[in-house]
Formats: sequence, C-alpha cells, structure tokens
Amino acid sequence: MIDSAGRRHARFPAWAESRARRAIHAAIAGLQWTQPGATVGLAGGASGGDLLFHECCRELGIDTRILLALPPYEFESASVAPAGPGWVKRFRRLLDMAGPALHIMEKNDGLLEGASDNIWQRANLWMIEEANRLAPERALLALWDGKVGDGPGGTEHFLQVGRSFGIRILPPIEMQMVLRMDDKSG
Repeated sequence: MIDSAGRRHARFPAWAESRARRAIHAAIAGLQWTQPGATVGLAGGASGGDLLFHECCRELGIDTRILLALPPYEFESASVAPAGPGWVKRFRRLLDMAGPALHIMEKNDGLLEGASDNIWQRANLWMIEEANRLAPERALLALWDGKVGDGPGGTEHFLQVGRSFGIRILPPIEMQMVLRMDDKSG
C-alpha cells in the first residue's frame, strides 16, 4: 500500500508511484507462459500495488478479478482511504468497471493452511486458492520491500504460501530498488 501521511518509516511513499507502475507494467508485459490460454490477473484493491496492477493489466488488455477481503466500503476505509482521495477515486472507478469481476471474501474462504482469524492472512490464502482453481499455470508478482510486514497476512506470507502451492514466483519488484534513486522526481 502507498504510505499513509503519518507513516513513520517509508515503505512506499507517494512519490515512488510512477516508478512502481513502470516496474509492474514491465513485469506483466514480460510474462512468458508455457501453455496456451487466456491470461487473467487477480489482485485486491488496496492503494498502491493492487490498484497499479489492475490499471497496468487494463492497459495491456488483460482482464482482472478484484478480490476484496472485506465489503467495498470497509475495504476502502481500511486499505484505500489512508492514502488519500485520489486513491479512493481510482478504487471506486475500478469497482464501477468490475461488474462480475468483483469478488468479496466469505468467512470460510482461503483456508488452505487451516483456519485463521486474521482477515489479511485469510485473503492471501483465498487469492492463492482462486489462482489454483482458475488456471493450471500461475505466476505471482509482488511489490515488496523484502522486510517483515506490519502483521500476519502481508506480502512475505503471500509469497511463502504461493511458493508452497507450486506457484511460479516472479522476482519481486523490490521497493528498495524503486526507492534507491537520489531524486524523488518519479
């Protein structure tokens, strides 16, 4: 997610958005599949990497499914609004265009590792389960700083679960690489 205004240690500052977008776009455009078939992208709708992923897929003509861990209003409040009104507008536009591609996690979804009360951990499991259900060939792309997250259910967990279920893990787009430049021009 894009850092909220009061975040103490920067992980994904707003000024790095265009760099992250370029890296995500390049990773998606460079995907090589070994089997024929349609490509579909799965992602949540959080400010930052999720929304950028959906936008890049749209630019590349790839359909996506939006998998929200919470009902839209609650999800927006928890995972979009802290980044500001511009991200809220983008999230709502994504939902307006989603139609049947919008899926809300049910209480019993995402239990590949067993029951969990952590909504974000369950959402990771649910997303992996959906990928396994939909396609014989899967790839996981993560925008990550390589550090342990703020709690269970973060990117590190997502990568671990994906790997354990045989999903091809693309080299993560590491935020430290995106942020390493001296200038902040984007």
